[in-house]
This record gives sequence, C-alpha cells and structure tokens, in this order.
Amino acid sequence: MPRATFGKDRRLLKASEYKEVFDNNSVRVAHPKYLILAKPNGTSVSRLGLVVGKKNVPTAVGRNQVKRIVRETFRNSLLPVALDIIFLARKDADKLPSFEMTSLLQQSWVRLSARLNADSNKGSSNNGGLKTNA
Repeated sequence: MPRATFGKDRRLLKASEYKEVFDNNSVRVAHPKYLILAKPNGTSVSRLGLVVGKKNVPTAVGRNQVKRIVRETFRNSLLPVALDIIFLARKDADKLPSFEMTSLLQQSWVRLSARLNADSNKGSSNNGGLKTNA
C-alpha cells in the first residue's frame, strides 16, 4: 500500500534537484494540459516537484487545485522504481474538471510505470550493450 503522507522526503525541494530532472529526464509523459518528466533517483522513495506557473494557470485557486490533485494521485500511485518526477502544468490545466484531471493523472502514472518497465526490459535484453556468442 502506498504511503499516505507527502512529507519533505517525498518532494523535490532544491533548484539543483529540479535542474537535474529537467536536464537528465529519461521518461516523459505528455498531455495537452501537462507534462511529466521523470528520472530514477537511486533512493528508496519517489519524489515529486510541481511547476504550476501563474502564466499558465492564472488564479491561485486554480493553481492550488491542480497541485492538490497531482499530489493526491502521486501519493496513491504505485511506481516500480524510485523516481524524481516533475509535473509541469500547461496552459489552462485548471480548466479540466477535477474528476477528469484525476483520471488522466492516474492513467499517466500507469503510462510512466509501463515506460519504465519497457526501458528496463529493453536494457536487460541487450546485455548492457555486450555482444554474446549464442
């Protein structure tokens, strides 16, 4: 069962942590209203960073609602690997109804997991780039 809190250990806090994910993301999940960037972090816990700008979501109520939904779906998701994840809100992300945003994000966490599994299977099937005589 996923951990039901969202403490500091589950968040990206420093600019350098955000920069690392922006520069070296290995998995992306895109939607017209948001973008999710992720990279394995080598720890035991996944961490989430939120970027919900005033330019894309003009009202504070809208920004807070988007962040609340993202945090809730992240807390309830089961990710196969510990990741550093950035959620980037795009224009009018707050215009989606709550139930639709929740549903889309749940699907996005599943897509993220599937892409990670596909990447790990692809990496293990080619023996890390080593040639073998079979």
